[in-house]
Amino acid sequence: MRILKILLIGLLFVNCTSQIEEPVYTYELSKELQPYVFEYLNTLEKYDIKFKKQSFIVVFDADIMRTPLVGQAKGMFNDDLVYVKINPKLWSYLTIKQKRHLIFHELSHDIFNIEHTEKVELMKPSMTTPYESLQMDIEKEITNLMNHIKNEQS
Repeated sequence: MRILKILLIGLLFVNCTSQIEEPVYTYELSKELQPYVFEYLNTLEKYDIKFKKQSFIVVFDADIMRTPLVGQAKGMFNDDLVYVKINPKLWSYLTIKQKRHLIFHELSHDIFNIEHTEKVELMKPSMTTPYESLQMDIEKEITNLMNHIKNEQS
């Protein structure tokens, strides 16, 4: 009888713990943005920078076309949501370096709540011109950004 009680208590415990639901996350990435987003995530991993699991949306959005913005971190200061909107029309005019710059900038805003700063090229309030982006050592600037994020986390 005692063994039966222990088994029943064990089954009850297993049933109770299995009913705890995991949060449901939404993941959406516009196809053309995927390589840039994946580069960002791989760079975080390379620098051993962790972030909270959350819904993750990085998409082209027609609504932003009514603004002068190239990108917008709509999920900034919302630690349950990464939501970056990219202006599809302006995106098409960007150089590869500018595209990398934009995605690194917006995702750093959104995932880590990093604000604009003149100290880090990729987090300045305005985008580099095509000519400035050609002159930029993007790898060095990505390293500076990753170090900035790590310093902000400590």
